[in-house]
Amino acid sequence: MIAGLLVVEAILVVHPVLAVSNLFVGSGVLGKVIAYVPIADVMAQGLGYLGAPLVVLLLLLAAWGVAHRTRGIGALLLQPAVAVFAGVPILRPMSTSAPVLAVVAVATTIALVVLIVRTHPQPTTHRRWWWLAGFATAVVLLGAINATSRSLPFDPTAALSPDGSGGPADFADLPAEVIPQNPAVAPNPFNSIHNDTWGTDVYDLPAPDDPLNTPVESLFTGGDCATITFNSRGKLVTLCSTLTRVVAYLVDPASLRVLDTRVVGERRPSLTDFSGGGYFILDAKDRIVFPARGGVLRVVEAAPGLVESASIDVSGTLQPGEQVTSVLPDWQDRYWYVGALGTVGVVRDGVPEAINLDGEDIENSFALAEEGAYVATGAALYRLEAGPTGPPEIVWRTEYDAGSRQKPGQTSRATGTTPTLFDDGVAITNNADPQMNVVVFERESGAERCKAPVFTPGSSATENSLIAVDGALIVENNYGYKPAVLSTSAGRSTTPGLAAIEVDDCAVRWTNDTIRIPSLVSKATTAGGLVITYTKPRSALGADAWYFTAADARTGEVAWTRRAGAGTPFNNHYAAGYLADNGDMYVGTLNGLVVLRAVE
Repeated sequence: MIAGLLVVEAILVVHPVLAVSNLFVGSGVLGKVIAYVPIADVMAQGLGYLGAPLVVLLLLLAAWGVAHRTRGIGALLLQPAVAVFAGVPILRPMSTSAPVLAVVAVATTIALVVLIVRTHPQPTTHRRWWWLAGFATAVVLLGAINATSRSLPFDPTAALSPDGSGGPADFADLPAEVIPQNPAVAPNPFNSIHNDTWGTDVYDLPAPDDPLNTPVESLFTGGDCATITFNSRGKLVTLCSTLTRVVAYLVDPASLRVLDTRVVGERRPSLTDFSGGGYFILDAKDRIVFPARGGVLRVVEAAPGLVESASIDVSGTLQPGEQVTSVLPDWQDRYWYVGALGTVGVVRDGVPEAINLDGEDIENSFALAEEGAYVATGAALYRLEAGPTGPPEIVWRTEYDAGSRQKPGQTSRATGTTPTLFDDGVAITNNADPQMNVVVFERESGAERCKAPVFTPGSSATENSLIAVDGALIVENNYGYKPAVLSTSAGRSTTPGLAAIEVDDCAVRWTNDTIRIPSLVSKATTAGGLVITYTKPRSALGADAWYFTAADARTGEVAWTRRAGAGTPFNNHYAAGYLADNGDMYVGTLNGLVVLRAVE
C-alpha cells in the first residue's frame, strides 16, 4: 500500500508531461549556458528545472525500495519536498492536483512512520543508485546535444500539441495610421516596445501570410528579450534581462547569428520588476538608451558594434530606493524619465530636473508627444509639459478607478497599461471591480470622454498597452497570469479575452471570448488588417505549447495559429510581438526570442 501511495505522489507532485519537459529544458539550458551564456542565475535556472523530474524519480525509487522491504526512511525524508509542491503557492500549478497531493502526502507520511517504527534495519541489495547515475548521464548527454545549437531548448512534449490551424489570411488592408515621427528616435515602428513614442503598437507591414509552411527559428540568450528594435543597418538590437544581468545583443535577423553581445547592467532578482532594462529606446543615432539600476540613464551605441558611450546620473532626483522605469527622448532632444515611486524628470544638457507625483507608483512606460508626456500612475493619468528650464509641470491630472486589489496577471494594483495616444485622445485601462474598463480621455483637457467594461466580471485584468488602430482600441485579458511563469505550466493557461472598443463613444466593436493571451504586448498591422499576438491554449494532456497567432482586426476571429515551441523558455513573460519589414514575426521570450519567418 505504501509503495502505491509513493507512486501516486510521483504522479501528482509534478504533472508527468511537465516533468519530462523540465528534464529536457533543464538539460538544454545547462548545455547552452556553458557553451554561450556563462551567467550564474541562468545556470541556477537550468538546475531549477531539473529539480522537478529529480523529485519524481526519487519518489519512484522510494516506492521500489518500500515494495522490496526497505524501511522507508528515504521515502520519509522526501515528504517535506512533497509538502512544498503541495503547499507553496508558486509551485502548486506544477502539480497534477495540489489538493489531492496534500491529502496523499499526509497519508503517506503517517504510513511511513508506522512502517519505520515496526521494522528493523535489513541489508539491501537493490542498486537504486544506478537510476540516479542514469539520470545524471541523461542530463549530460542532453546538455551536450543542446550545446551544439544556439536555439531555444528542444522539448519533445511539443509533439502532444498541434502544429497550428488556419491558413493564409487574405484580408483587405485597413487605412494606414498616421503617427508623427519623433525626430530623436529611430524610425517608426522599429524604435521601442510600443513601436513609437505615441505607444500605438501598430504597423503598416505584412505579417507572415503562409504560417503553416514557413520555418520557426529561435535564439537562446538566457534572458527575457522584452524590447526588440532594428537599427539603420537592418540589424536586430535587443536587451535581454536575466534575474541579475542585463545583456545587450546585436543580431543578424536573417540567420539569428549573434554579431556582438555585452553585459550593460545589473538587476534586482524579480519576475515583475521592469526597471533596469525591460524598457529601452533606440534613438536616431542607433544608440540604446535605457534606465540602468542606481538611477543612471545609460547610452550604448548599437552600430556597427555595441559600445557604451555615455551615462547620465539622475539618482539625485529620485526618492530613496526608487529606480527609473523608463526613458524617452522628446522632440527637443531632451530625455524624459519616470521612476517607480512617482518621479517624472527631464534632462537638458546632461542636467536632470524632476517633480514627484506625491509618491504615486509608476509601473509602466509613458507616452510622449510633441506637446509633452502622458504618464499613468497608480492613481491617475497625467499630462506634463517641460519648458526651457525647470522640472516638468502638470498640465492636468485625472483620477481613474484603481480598484480594490492587485488582480492575478498584474504587477501592481493600478492600470496595467502604458498610455496610448491617437488623434485628440489618450487611453488606458482602469482596474475597476468587478470589470476593468477601457477609458478614453481628451488629450487637451484630460476630461473623461467615455469608458467601457470588458471581459468577464471577476476575471478581467490586463498588464499590456492598448492598440490604436482603425478607430478602435484593442485590449487583451491577462487575468490569471499568477504566479508568473508557472501559472501557464502543466497545460494551464489564463482567462481568455480580446476586444475592440470604439475610440469615439467606447461602444464595443467586437469581443473574442476564447483566445488566451497570457502576457504579450500584442500588436496590429494595417497591412492585411490583423492583430498579431502570442497564445497559450489549455491542454488536457499537460503540454505547454505556445503559438504565434493572428486575428482579424475587424472581427476578432482567429485567422491562423502556428506553434512556436513548447516549454517554459517559449513563454514570452510580458515581452512583446514585433514585425520586421520583410514580414517576419518576432516574439521575445523568457530565455531569448523566437521568429516565424514570412517566407521559406
